[in-house]
Amino acid sequence: MKTIIVILFNICFLFADSYEIKLYERLFPKLFNKKEIKVYTDANKKYFIKSKVLKLSSFKDADIVILYKSQIVCHKPIFATSYISYVNSNSIGAFYWRKGRPQLILNKKMILKYHLNLDNSLKKYLK
Repeated sequence: MKTIIVILFNICFLFADSYEIKLYERLFPKLFNKKEIKVYTDANKKYFIKSKVLKLSSFKDADIVILYKSQIVCHKPIFATSYISYVNSNSIGAFYWRKGRPQLILNKKMILKYHLNLDNSLKKYLK
């Protein structure tokens, strides 16, 4: 029984990562008005390698920084992966899971600061 629960738990995490990458592939091109987005991340990069829209790059060349583990202060748009990181940094938005449900929030002030485009479908996520 324990084995079945562990397998189901791992499958859920596998789909969560896939869901997250798909969200980024739809969100970032709308915000940056580009077809290909250069991304710097401090996470496991294997999920980003398969993407046709998100291209891994160095910190210097990145259009956006996605932070999973660390918090940094920089002059590039930051996208957080937890609510705490979102509140404690100047990020343009965050995607995180709360009580098993995906949560997306966008920071209106920071989106205006970086002169990013905001599609009408995204306005409901502004805070």
